[in-house]
Amino acid sequence: MHHVTKVHFGPLLSEVRTKVDSKRPLLRYLVDKREGLRNIHPKELLSSDFSCLHSPFSLPDLLDAVELLLQFARGGKKILLYGDRDSDGVSSTCLLAFFLKTHPEFSHCHLEVMVSSESDPYGLCKEALVKIKKVKPDLLVTLDFGSSQADEIEELTGIGIRVIVLDHHEVPVRIPTNCALVNPRRLDSVYPEKKICTAVLSFKLVSAILFRLSEEFGRIYAKTVTDPDSNTKDTIYFQNGLSIHKESIDNSTITENSILPYPEDFSTNIPVDEERKLFYYQCSKIPDFFAGLEEETDLAGIGTITDMMPLTGENRHFVKLALQSLTKLYMGDKKRKGLSELLKELKLNPHGITTKDLGWSIGPVLNSAGRMGKTEEAVSLLLSETTTEAKTKAKQLLFLNEERKERTKRNMDRVERYFARKAERTTNEIVFCYEPDMEPGVSGIVATRMVDTYKKPAIFLAPDNGDARGSIRSYGRENVLELLESLSSHFLHFGGHPEAGGFSIKLENIPAFESALYPAAKEWLAKDKERSTVHSIETDFTVLTEEMGEKLLKEWKDLEPFGQGNPDIKLAIRNAKAIHLTPLSAGKHVRFHLIGSGSLKYMVWNKGDEFQKFMSEHGSFDLVGSLEENFYQERTTLQFIVEWFGIAAENSADP
Repeated sequence: MHHVTKVHFGPLLSEVRTKVDSKRPLLRYLVDKREGLRNIHPKELLSSDFSCLHSPFSLPDLLDAVELLLQFARGGKKILLYGDRDSDGVSSTCLLAFFLKTHPEFSHCHLEVMVSSESDPYGLCKEALVKIKKVKPDLLVTLDFGSSQADEIEELTGIGIRVIVLDHHEVPVRIPTNCALVNPRRLDSVYPEKKICTAVLSFKLVSAILFRLSEEFGRIYAKTVTDPDSNTKDTIYFQNGLSIHKESIDNSTITENSILPYPEDFSTNIPVDEERKLFYYQCSKIPDFFAGLEEETDLAGIGTITDMMPLTGENRHFVKLALQSLTKLYMGDKKRKGLSELLKELKLNPHGITTKDLGWSIGPVLNSAGRMGKTEEAVSLLLSETTTEAKTKAKQLLFLNEERKERTKRNMDRVERYFARKAERTTNEIVFCYEPDMEPGVSGIVATRMVDTYKKPAIFLAPDNGDARGSIRSYGRENVLELLESLSSHFLHFGGHPEAGGFSIKLENIPAFESALYPAAKEWLAKDKERSTVHSIETDFTVLTEEMGEKLLKEWKDLEPFGQGNPDIKLAIRNAKAIHLTPLSAGKHVRFHLIGSGSLKYMVWNKGDEFQKFMSEHGSFDLVGSLEENFYQERTTLQFIVEWFGIAAENSADP
C-alpha cells in the first residue's frame, strides 16, 4: 500500500509471555512501551473516578472568571457565550450553557448563546465583533478561541464589555489585558496538564463555580511532615486543593483553630497525590457535588476525543468518565435530552458507549453542523428542552451529516483526479490541492486523507463566500503553525494547533501563495534534523492466525481508551492465506477470512481493488492492522481492520 517502506514486526506473543515477569505479561509489555502510561500507578491506569482530576484553581485566571460570572449573574446582567464552530467549540459552549441555564445561582442573568458559522473566518473576526456589539453583552465568554486576539478583545473591553476567554490554543507573546484568559498553555500556568481541550476547561470552570459556592472554598488545611534525614518537622498548607506557601496566608483572618488538619485517615480507591486527594476529600463533603458533575463529563469527553487530545494523564480519565456517563444517559437516567436522542438515532450499543463511538459517530455528527455552515443546529440539539424537540433536531443533524459525507466524497473524487493529472505535485515536500470547483466546509477531513495517502503534510483549499478557506495537517511532529506564520502575509486570517491549522485567503492571492509555499515548506521541514523520509510501520506484536480472537483482545482491553498518545494495539500477521473474499461497495472495500483464524472477519477499507489485484498475484502475504469490536444491527462482532498488506522482508516492506 502507499509509501510504506519498512515494517518493524513486534515479538511473538509466546516470546512476551516467556520473558515478561507479570500476571498479565502482554499488558505489562504494552504499558512499559508507552511513555505516557508507564509511570502511572496500576490502579490509576486501570480505573478512573473524580479523585484522579486536578483542582481547577491552578489554571491561570480561573478564579477571576468564576468571580466575574457570579458577579454579573447576581447583578442580572447579560452574559453572552460565543463558541467556535467545531466539535470542541460546540461541546464547551453547550456544557457551560447547560450549567448556567439550570443552576439557580444564574437564574436572574440574561444568557445568550452564539457560535461562529462556517462562513465566518476563525475567532473574533470583524463579523464576530459586529454580532457581539449588536447583542451588547455585559460579559462575553469566548470558547475555543481568543488567546491570540488581543487587539479585538481590547476593542471590546474598551467599550465596556468584560471578557473571559476559555481556550487551549497556542498563546502569543502579547496576551489580552483586562481579560480573564483561562488557557493551560500560558507560560505562567502551573496546571499539571498543557494539552486539554476547551470542553475540559468548561468542565473545570463549572466545578470551580460549584466549589466556590460551597463552605469548603478558601478553607486552609495543614499537614505536618518529618524530614527523614534531619528528623525536623515542617508544615505544608493547602487551599482549594492546592499546596500554598505560608506567606500567602492572610494572618488577619486566620486563627490557629481555623486551620484544619489534613485528612490523613481519608483514603481513595485510587492512590493519588496529596493535592488531588485533598481536593477530592473537600468535594466529597459538598452535598451532591459529584452527582451534579457526573453529567458534565460527557461533553468534556467528546471534546477531548474529537479535538485529538493525547489520551494520557487527566484526558484519559475524562474520556473514561464520559463513557460511563453517556452509557447511563443512553439507558435513560440522565437529563440531557438532546444528546440522549442523538445516541438513540445513531443506534449505538446501549450496553456501553465506546471511544470509537465518540470519535467516529457522535463527534463527526456534531462537527458536521459547523462544516456545513449550520453550527447552531448542533447547539440547538444539545440544548433541547423537550424530548420531541430533541428527536426532531437529532434527525436533522444526522441528515446534515449525510450531506457532509457526500460533499467529502465529491471533493475526494476531485482530489484523486487532480493528482492523477498532476502527479508531479505529489513529489513536493508538502502536498497542495486547490481547484475552483472544490466545495467548502470539509477541508480538514480532505487534508487529513491527503496526509494518510501521501505520508506528507498536506493543504487542501476550497472557495468559500468569495474568498477561499484552507486546512493544513501535519504528518509527523512538525508544527504547522510555524509554516503558516512564515506565509502569513498571504492570508486574511490563520490559526489552529501545531498539528492542524486553518486559514482564509483571497482568491487572487492563491497563485502567489502556492509559489511561496514550496520553498517555505522545504526550509520549514529542514529544521527537523531527525525527520525521516522513510515511512515505517511499528507493530506491537506478531500474531499467529490461530491466536486471533476475543480472548486476545481482552488481554489489553484495560488500556482503553485508545487515541492520540495511546494508540490502538497494532498487530502483524506473517504468511497469511486469504479465503472467502467478498467485495463490498462495488469493490471499494473487501471482506475476507484467513486460513487458521476461524470465523474472524478481516476488512480492507478503500483499497479493495488494489487488494484483489494483489491477491491474484500472490498466494500468501503479510498483514498489519488491529482487532476491534463492531456493533451493527443489535449484534457485536469482532473484526480485524487491515492497515497494510504486502510481502515484507524481515523488518522491511516494499513500497
